[in-house]
Amino acid sequence: ETAEKHFMVGHRVHYYVFTDQPAAVPRVALGTGRQLSVLGVRAYKRWQDVSMRRMEMISDFCERRFLSEVDYLVCADVDMEFRDHVGVEILTPLFGTLHPAFYGSSREAFTYERRPQSQAYIPKDEGDFYYMGAFFGGSVQEVQRLTKACHQAMMVDQANGI
Repeated sequence: ETAEKHFMVGHRVHYYVFTDQPAAVPRVALGTGRQLSVLGVRAYKRWQDVSMRRMEMISDFCERRFLSEVDYLVCADVDMEFRDHVGVEILTPLFGTLHPAFYGSSREAFTYERRPQSQAYIPKDEGDFYYMGAFFGGSVQEVQRLTKACHQAMMVDQANGI
């Protein structure tokens, strides 16, 4: 609901809601030029699996559907609350959002992956920012490339017991 008040107001928007409970998605009054599609996805018991498979789902839907339907994709957690204007100025080839809990913190405070055997490894003397996964996007091609790479790296880590 807050997206309707603050997100890309005055522009065409197609909301895609990924859920394992399509019937539970509430009806939201949408403005002119805005539509909502509910996309059923597999249920996972553990939140860790939901989080890990999210990248796979986004990548797959980019290839199967989004490339032919939209130019840009903005991925947001369903519980994201918009409090101010978010407009087309964010529509770059690829963007991320700094994690508010780590904003202004030094790299020592970041909860980066520090195990060298992990695909996500970041050495202690590297990394200037900490991004959140709850709000990112860009062109569909770049989002697909990013989410595919993230998913593949997570699968390597999982296969290696990490």
